[in-house]
Amino acid sequence: MIDKERLTTILDSTHKRDKTEKLEAFSKILDPKLKTVVESIFPTPVYRAIMDREFTKEELDFVNNEKNKCTKNQGNINTKDNYILNREEFKNIKSFLNECCKDYLEKIICPKYNTKLNITQSWLNYTEKDQYHHQHAHPNSVVSGVLYFNGDKQDKILLHSTKGYEPIIVEKEKFNQWNSATWWFPAEIGELIMFPSSTFHQVEVKQGETTRISLSFNSFYKGALGSDIGLTGLII
Repeated sequence: MIDKERLTTILDSTHKRDKTEKLEAFSKILDPKLKTVVESIFPTPVYRAIMDREFTKEELDFVNNEKNKCTKNQGNINTKDNYILNREEFKNIKSFLNECCKDYLEKIICPKYNTKLNITQSWLNYTEKDQYHHQHAHPNSVVSGVLYFNGDKQDKILLHSTKGYEPIIVEKEKFNQWNSATWWFPAEIGELIMFPSSTFHQVEVKQGETTRISLSFNSFYKGALGSDIGLTGLII
């Protein structure tokens, strides 16, 4: 017999679901013969949010007009303005993204002191058929995000594992979150995806006819970091 009281105590540490939901989720992945379960530790968080409205005509017109003011990137193009969220046309979108940064900070990082996650640089990306967005990460940033304005149903973002070099390779019969070197998420219009800036990611060669348009941004801490007692204190 499974000790449900003990399982409840263990699963309470995740702070994600109420006790009933946790037990149900646990029972689904529990091996009934061996009474074993695989846990994840030190995972890479991928935060996803959907805007509760459609983009306005003003916002879409602005996005389309900015395509004429771009510079070449590796595989596609992006705006010369790399603080684009400071533009008046994006004030409401910036407000939404700021709320998501606050939510990410509170749910994932959980700072003890008065620390904020502020958006730094931001820019628009345009990717046409047969173009791509090279594999890269975002230095000098804590969390990076991408919000999708346009694209095809098959468009996606590909994230790479942070585990680094693996000296032993085993051919996989099926893939899961533990044995995969990459993981993709659909690029849905109106959806925001945020992840640690150190996570390498890319857009593979685009197949559809519709221009893929996204807004990317970086962020950094503002406020208290570290501990004075631990001699790691820093005020930014």
